[in-house]
Amino acid sequence: MAENSKSKKQVVDPKNEDQVVFDTIEESLNTGASWFVKNLKMILIVLAIILAVLVGYICWKNFISEPKEAEAKESIWNAEALFSDGAYKEALEGNDSITGFLEIIDMYGSTNTGNLANAYAGLCYKELGDNENAIKYLEDFNSDSKMVQPSIYGAIGDVYWDMENVEKAISFYKKAAQEENAMMTPFYNKRAALAYLSIGKNDEALKLLENIEKNYPKFPDMDEVKKFIEFAKQGK
Repeated sequence: MAENSKSKKQVVDPKNEDQVVFDTIEESLNTGASWFVKNLKMILIVLAIILAVLVGYICWKNFISEPKEAEAKESIWNAEALFSDGAYKEALEGNDSITGFLEIIDMYGSTNTGNLANAYAGLCYKELGDNENAIKYLEDFNSDSKMVQPSIYGAIGDVYWDMENVEKAISFYKKAAQEENAMMTPFYNKRAALAYLSIGKNDEALKLLENIEKNYPKFPDMDEVKKFIEFAKQGK
């Protein structure tokens, strides 16, 4: 899946201000017209290139990108069903009648669905205990979603936790909590706090836990948060 810049004012005589403005406009227009005539051929060439790129993009979008996206969506449904049923290896690799996530990535990697398949593949590998591949595919996924992307960062944190790389896990938990979200932020701050507690960094844990208590009073796990606040204080 996936760590972190002035001008002198020209003094104008108010009596002549209008004339100065008009002279500037005229000069600009004349300069622009002269430049345009001298460079007309180059302008036309550039416009032709821009037009060709635009037409190419439209053709690519209408005849390649969108059809591939539709094909990818059609292909991923069955793999998603296997994933939901806990058949992670089959969801990854597919079978004679079902296209797995890995093949979808190979065939449709440039599409949104291919991007989504990276997340699914990473989660499959996580469940199968293949931590290196889990991290690889989860880090290949990217999204603007304020719910999905933090969840993937959190999943990467879980993988590092399973690998007993606590500091790395904490970094991803905190990354998942950066996007202000009433559910995700306290959830992953809590996980980071517990990870800090596991390595004796009670002060760091206490900061995160007290932040949850203060700013997210409706967090469902508030009772646990308060319990760990007391634990962190006693261990200081």
